Amino acid sequence: MRALMQQARAASDPAERQRLTAEHREKMQEHMAGMMQGGNADMMAACHQRMTMMHDMMEQMAAQQDMAQQD
Repeated sequence: MRALMQQARAASDPAERQRLTAEHREKMQEHMAGMMQGGNADMMAACHQRMTMMHDMMEQMAAQQDMAQQD
């Protein structure tokens, strides 16, 4: 999963970065779903919500950086 995020950060093509980020998010969601099947569903749901928010923030930061580099 980390490798996907590293590839996404290193990608110069915005479409490739978006694809890799989406693939990473999907793998994270699958992983989180597996973890939630245990007895810690409430804690894992809160962690999942925070991770989703962090991913959204990272995408926004990457988009801002892309726009700044294009100017």
